[in-house]
Amino acid sequence: MEKKLVSWLVLLIALFVALPYSVGASNEGNLLQNTSSGNVFGAGDSLQINQDIQGDLVLAGSRLEINGNVVHDFIGGGGELVVNGNVSGNVIAGGGSIKVNGNVGGDVAVLGGQIFLSRNSVVNGDILLGGGEVTLDGVVNGNGSVSAGTLRTGDNFKLKGNLKLESQNYPSNLKDDVGGNLNITARNETEYQYANASEGFGIFSFILGLLASLALGFILIYLFPGFVSRLAELVRDSALKAGLLGFLILIFLPILSIVLLITFFGWSLSVLMILLLTIGILIATVPVKLLAGEIIYNKIFKKDAGKMVYYLIGAFIFAIAYEIPLLGGLIRFIALLIGLGVIVVWLGEHARQGI
Repeated sequence: MEKKLVSWLVLLIALFVALPYSVGASNEGNLLQNTSSGNVFGAGDSLQINQDIQGDLVLAGSRLEINGNVVHDFIGGGGELVVNGNVSGNVIAGGGSIKVNGNVGGDVAVLGGQIFLSRNSVVNGDILLGGGEVTLDGVVNGNGSVSAGTLRTGDNFKLKGNLKLESQNYPSNLKDDVGGNLNITARNETEYQYANASEGFGIFSFILGLLASLALGFILIYLFPGFVSRLAELVRDSALKAGLLGFLILIFLPILSIVLLITFFGWSLSVLMILLLTIGILIATVPVKLLAGEIIYNKIFKKDAGKMVYYLIGAFIFAIAYEIPLLGGLIRFIALLIGLGVIVVWLGEHARQGI
């Protein structure tokens, strides 16, 4: 997996901190939700998990401390993350300071200011790390891809596979601790900062857009779960039909509104139609992203999760797709048309029911 893709993935997890504000968690406590399949989802200021988790663990907060064992994956984002328990699956995290003290059965994909892999930890899979300071003192049975300003290693560090490193500072005897091939790209920090300065504005815009999408989707799913779920079902059942209907709505509704606007009695109806169209455009892509996230999650993990997780994944995938030149605009337009179409279909269903 390419380093940039991993960085975007972990950035998404860090943005999960928007969840407590979206679902109405109060400042007096933390949100912690257990599902029937054994998964645990939580967000808040400070979270400490002392019990074992039988499924996935997804957390966001200022400080996260995981003392119990996790049977599947741990996904987290926040200011400080400490993983003391063992994780049988993967660890995917982003934050200011991240410490992995337990054993990991899968991969470790982490982006943070400071990253620590303790001397008592064993990672059976690969490590994909990006940070300002990375300290490795555990055992890695797979391959490694590390991008860091400074890489430090301890006496207990061993990496049995290949290591691809991009760093300004690293140990001179690093080759002794790597069992496979060692590929080092020396980073000139001054050139690196200038090269990435122009990208900063694009990344900032990406973050703002994704945050807005997450907040809107989380609020809709929390307040109107049945409505959003039904829209997603309609997308699954009749995406092509909905897309064609959405295209007609997007073309003819503004024209009709303009015609009504110039009549004496139709201006109020015209304003209402424009307002409804604006609201429809605003929420149209939410069910499309929700369904996409559900399909992707189920294909990868072969199990079910909550709507919040599905939308989290879908919103991120679409945010990345939107950045593709030319194709991104087409994807955005098609998602908009399908979303508008299913909203109209939903309205028609309720009109026929007399609601």
